[in-house]
Amino acid sequence: MKSIKVKAIFKGQDGSCGYKHGQEYALTIWNQSKISNENIAIELSDNPDKNYCEYESIVSFLNNWDCVRHVN
Repeated sequence: MKSIKVKAIFKGQDGSCGYKHGQEYALTIWNQSKISNENIAIELSDNPDKNYCEYESIVSFLNNWDCVRHVN
């Protein structure tokens, strides 16, 4: 499954999927569905428990994250 690594600032509510508002996180983004490109999943890649949060679309992801940028 292809993925991309990014850094982004969480602008959602504190505690949502374990994230804290205003905090920057290293994330791994991948397409969750093999059938549709509409669903994506976000994995908190710097968390040893590998918690993840699912979003219905890239629009819903961007409603909760800011300053998204690609990292190697």
